[in-house]
Amino acid sequence: MDMDIRERGNTCTIKLKGRLVREAVGEFEGACQSALANGCVFLILDLEDSPQIDSSGIGSIVNALKMSTKLGGGVKLLNLSPFAEKALKMCGLLGLFGVYQTEEEAISACGG
Repeated sequence: MDMDIRERGNTCTIKLKGRLVREAVGEFEGACQSALANGCVFLILDLEDSPQIDSSGIGSIVNALKMSTKLGGGVKLLNLSPFAEKALKMCGLLGLFGVYQTEEEAISACGG
């Protein structure tokens, strides 16, 4: 899995490219922890190019939410693929996140 990471103030956008599955979770969590350590308490996860998310991937997104919330931030979801939206809905987790169509909307929702 590849990721494009852009930090802007207290916000970090992570664009996932590939499947967020067990084998990729460590890399994803490392990117989230690094962004949080750099003062980016709001994480925007762009899932447009992430065609598959398994239970480990869902767990890592929830973990990112826990870590960012603890620091006074949160996680916003951007460009959900149909599969990602369905997976999060089935688990009853979609309501925990703000879901946005554009990065500008997500950044604005973070107070930026």
